[in-house]
Amino acid sequence: MVTTAIAGVTTVQSAMAQSTATQALEETKEIVVTGTRNRNVGGLAVDQSVTKTRSSITEEFIEKQAPGSILEAINILPGVNFSDQTATGSVGGDITLRGFDQQRIAFMLDGMPLNDTGNYAYYPTMNPDSEIYSKVDVNLGTTDVDSPTASAGGGTITYQTRRPSKAFGVSAKATLGTNDYSRQYVQVDTGEFGPWGTTAFVAVSNLNSNQFKGIGTEDRKQINGRIYQSLGGSDFASVAFYYNETRNNAVYNSSLATINAGNWSEAYASTIGTVSNSISSGSSGYYGYRINPTNNGNIRAQFKKHLTDKLVFTFDPSFQYTLADGGTQVSTLTESTGVLSMVGSSYVWNELKGYDANHDGVVSTTAYKVFSPSVTETRRTTVNSSLIWYIDPHNTLRVAYTYDHGNHRQTGRVSFLEGGQWIGDVFSEDSSLWVYGKNGEEIQKRNRQSYANLKQFAITYGGSFFDDKLKVDLGVRVPDFERELNNYCNQISSSTAYCAKDPGTKLVYTGTVTQITAKAPASWTVSYDKTLPNLGVSYKIADHQTIYTSYAETISAPRTDSLYDRLSLDLQPEISKTIDLGYRYSSPNVSGAIALWKTDFDHRVETAWDEEIGASVATDVGKARMKGINAEIGFTPVKGLDLYASSSYTDTEMLENVYYSATAYNPTKGKKLGKVPSVMHAVNLSYETGKWDFNVNGKYTGKRYASLANGDAAPGYTVWNANVSYDLGQVGPVKDAYLRLNVKNLFNEKYISAISTGNVFYDSGNYFWIGAPITTMVTLGTKF
Repeated sequence: MVTTAIAGVTTVQSAMAQSTATQALEETKEIVVTGTRNRNVGGLAVDQSVTKTRSSITEEFIEKQAPGSILEAINILPGVNFSDQTATGSVGGDITLRGFDQQRIAFMLDGMPLNDTGNYAYYPTMNPDSEIYSKVDVNLGTTDVDSPTASAGGGTITYQTRRPSKAFGVSAKATLGTNDYSRQYVQVDTGEFGPWGTTAFVAVSNLNSNQFKGIGTEDRKQINGRIYQSLGGSDFASVAFYYNETRNNAVYNSSLATINAGNWSEAYASTIGTVSNSISSGSSGYYGYRINPTNNGNIRAQFKKHLTDKLVFTFDPSFQYTLADGGTQVSTLTESTGVLSMVGSSYVWNELKGYDANHDGVVSTTAYKVFSPSVTETRRTTVNSSLIWYIDPHNTLRVAYTYDHGNHRQTGRVSFLEGGQWIGDVFSEDSSLWVYGKNGEEIQKRNRQSYANLKQFAITYGGSFFDDKLKVDLGVRVPDFERELNNYCNQISSSTAYCAKDPGTKLVYTGTVTQITAKAPASWTVSYDKTLPNLGVSYKIADHQTIYTSYAETISAPRTDSLYDRLSLDLQPEISKTIDLGYRYSSPNVSGAIALWKTDFDHRVETAWDEEIGASVATDVGKARMKGINAEIGFTPVKGLDLYASSSYTDTEMLENVYYSATAYNPTKGKKLGKVPSVMHAVNLSYETGKWDFNVNGKYTGKRYASLANGDAAPGYTVWNANVSYDLGQVGPVKDAYLRLNVKNLFNEKYISAISTGNVFYDSGNYFWIGAPITTMVTLGTKF
C-alpha cells in the first residue's frame, strides 16, 4: 500500500470496486476527476467518483478494529445495519442494507459472487480474515453494471484483497481476550522474486473461544494467499486463494417475553437430559446437538491486458466449494411405530415401522436419538470478462459477459449417534452410520439437487464533458437465469422429504393433519430474464462540490426453497427500482456526502398460508416502498485527529394486503418491514500522537419490528467500542512491534442485536439475539 498525507486526508492506492474491468474504469475516472485515488479520512469518508451512492472503508480503519467480522467494520457506514451473534465474528450475523435483508444483497470478493446459489443466503462466518482486505465498497441500492448476480435487490457489498508487498516481510499477531478468546495470525510477504518481479503473500490464522453465554465453543482455522504479477503499466495477472474450517456451537436466541422478564443469559442445556436456565434439553435443547460446521474454500484469478493502446481485455475466473451443516440436527426414532420426530414434526415412516433399524435384535418401543443434519454442498464456477474501448480521453465503451454455474446439493441423511449420544461425523458422510429402511435405502429428511446457471450480457458507456465537469454513465445488463431442480425424494413439504419408492404412500402425521400424500420425485426447470438499466449522471458545480443522480433496476430471482414445493412455479422475480439524488463535498480536510433515495420493490416474496391449497407456500405479497436519507462526513481539524459521522433514515411501507383466501387477508397494507431500523447514527474518532493511537466509535440503532404485524419490537440501543495501540518500536530483531487493546461494548449495554422472524405476518415464533456484553482483547503484533 502506498499512502500520502494531504493535509490530514489520506490517499490510498489499492484495488477498487468488484471486477477487474470496473476497477480499471473507476481508477481512470478518479485520476481524471479528482487527481487522487481513494482520498479518505482515517479510512472512512472515502472520496467517491462514481455516479451512484457508495460508501467505503479502507485498511487504515480496518486494522484498528478488534479481530472479528469485516461486516462489523462496515456497520459504521450509512444504510448498513449489522449484528454479530458473538463478539468474535466466527459464528455468524445478520445484515440489512437500506431495508433489504442479506438474501437480497449481493456480496462479492474480488469480483466473485459469495451468496448461496440456492437461497441467496450469505454466511459471515465464512469471511476471510479482515487483515487481507485493502478496501470494502458498499453500493447502496444499486449494482455495478457487470455484477454477476441474480439476487441484488438492495445493493452490493464488495471486498478487495490487498496486493502483496514488493518487500519481504513477516508479520505476526497473538490475541487473548474475554471468554478464553485466543487467536494467532501469521502473514508472510515474499517480496519480489523471479525474473519478472512476481510478488505473493500467504496468511494463516487460528481462533478458539468460549461463547459469552452457555458453554458453547468456537473454533476456526483459515488460510489466505495471493500471487501477483505485473505485466507492465497497469496490466497484471493475479491468483488468490482461501480455505476455511469452522466448528461452532449455535447460540441460543430467546423470546421477547423471556428478555422482558430480565433473563439475558438463556442458553442451551449443558448436559443431555437436564434442564439449564429454564430450557428443556429435549433432543434439540442440548448445546452439543446444535452445531454449525463448515468447510469452504475458493480460488479466484484476475487478469488485465492492453490489446492495443485503446483496447483492454479483462478476465476474472473463479471456483468455490462449500460444505456446511446447521439448524436442528438431532431427532428421535421409535422403531415399533416408525415415528421419526424432527424439526417440530413427527411422521410415521412406513419403511421404519416395526423394523429393527439399529440391528440390536429388538424393535424398540421407546424413542432414541438419531443425527439428522441439513447438509449443503456447493460447487460453483464463475467467469466475468470485459472488453473496454477507450475511444478517447473522455469516452469509453465496455461490453461484459458473465457465466456463473452452481451445483447445489442438499441432503439430510439420518444416521446413528456414536454411543447413542454423540455427534461424531458432523456432515453424516460415514455410510456405516446411516439409518436404512426395510427397502435397503438410506433414510433422508431431504435429498435434492439444483443447478443455477446465470448468463449475463452487459454494456456501458462512460463520457465526460465540459472540461470533465459533467460525467455520464449509461449501462444496461441483461441476466438470463435458469434453475434446474431435482427432488429425489417423495416430498412432504419444501423442508422435509420422504425417501421411499412408492410415491402414493400415505404418511400418518401425529399433529393436526391425519394423512399426507407424498409427491413423487421430479425434475423441472424454471428460467428468468430481465433487462436492467443502470444510469448515472454527476456534475461538478464548484471546486470540491459535485451533485449526482442515478437510477438502477435490480433483480432477485425466486430461491430454491420457494420452488421445491412445486406450488409456486409461477412466481415472478423480485424487482427493485431505485433512484438517488446526491451531493458530495471533497477538500483536503473535509469529505462528505448526502443522498436522498427511493426504492419501489415489486413482487416481494414471503412464505404465506394459502387457504385453497391448505399449505404454507412462497407467495408474491405485492409491492413495498422504501425511501430515506444517507449521509456521512469526515473531518481532519488538526494533524493526527480524524472525525467521522454517519446518519441514516429509512422509511419502509407495504402497499398491499396479503390475501390467503378469496376474502380473508393479512392486514399488511401500511405496515413497516420487519428487522429494519428507521434511524441509525454513528461516530468515529481517531487520534494519533507520538507512539499512541486512540480510536473510539459508537452507533445508535433504532427500534426494529419483528414482523409485518408491527407488534413485537426490539428497542433501540447504543454500543461503543474503544481501541488503543502503543508502538513498541524495534525489539531485538523484531521491528514495528505494537500492543493493542480492543474493548467491544465499552459500557456493557444490554441490548437485542437482531431478530429471527418466525412468521412474517404474525408475532409468533419470533426469537431475539442477545448482544454480546463487554469484551476485551489484547493483541501483541510484530513485523520481521
